Amino acid sequence: MAKTTFTLAEAADLLSCHKETLRRAIKDGTLRAARLGRGYRISRSDLEAFWTAQGGGALFGDGESPADVPPAERPAPSKAKKPEGPRQLTLPTS
Repeated sequence: MAKTTFTLAEAADLLSCHKETLRRAIKDGTLRAARLGRGYRISRSDLEAFWTAQGGGALFGDGESPADVPPAERPAPSKAKKPEGPRQLTLPTS
C-alpha cells in the first residue's frame, strides 16, 4: 500500500532538501500541509504538486512511494552533470 501522508522530515528526505526549506514553503503558501500538534503532515498529492511546480519531474513512479521500497532495492541516484559556464566566443578578425 502506498504511503499517503508524510512528516516534514520524510518529505525533506524524499526531496533531498532541508526541513526548514519545506517549513518556509508552507509558511509562504507554496506547499499545503496540515498542522498536527507541533508538526506538519503533507499529503502525497500536495507534495507532488509542490515538486512539479518547482520544476521537478515525476516524484512517485508507478503509484509506488519510495518509502514502500526497501533501501537496498532503490535505484542509485544518478550523478548530475556539473553546470558549465558561458563559453567564450571568438570573433573573426578582418
